Amino acid sequence: MRDPNSAIPTEAQPKAWRRYDEWRAERHLRFNQKHAHQMTGWRNRRGYRRLVRWQIANLLIGLVAAVIAFSTYWFWIPFLIAVLGCIACQYCLRIVTGSVADTPVPALDEIQLAQRNSARSIGFTTLYTLMFIPYIVLIILSTRDQVSGQSVYGTAILLVILVLAGTLLPTMLTAWWMSDPDPEDVATPNANGDAHE
Repeated sequence: MRDPNSAIPTEAQPKAWRRYDEWRAERHLRFNQKHAHQMTGWRNRRGYRRLVRWQIANLLIGLVAAVIAFSTYWFWIPFLIAVLGCIACQYCLRIVTGSVADTPVPALDEIQLAQRNSARSIGFTTLYTLMFIPYIVLIILSTRDQVSGQSVYGTAILLVILVLAGTLLPTMLTAWWMSDPDPEDVATPNANGDAHE
């Protein structure tokens, strides 16, 4: 029987692919169980969007570092701040959103799946569009008889930051689109057995 959530027919899926899917599902479950009681105050639309704004700020710092890299090696200070900030913010986004952007398809409802697929599509389009920027820079640099190593270095850092932005975008979009959780989903029973938030 064909899985309606998979683009690859079941009979055409190699065993390694199925094992990989099972591993991803187990990893996702372990991640959510591990962080189920962390950052509970951030698990609402306001918290999601605040983290997305922080992620945008990190990416802007990275962009500044890329521009600085064309003229000085001191770019690495804002560059490291941006990269470490992006990693930390991405991890927090995964915690508060339940890692929806990375969730295996069978674990998502229809709305989450549509949002996740839309976010990935936009992220992919953004990624390959952004790649034209360093390519254009390299084309311009190639018209010179001599190109400084600093310019090549700056282009490489720009490429790293743009790839980082493109790969983080699906999680950011998914988080931005998420609404407040259903009160029933966050209710916990008290000593009398009644549910409360």
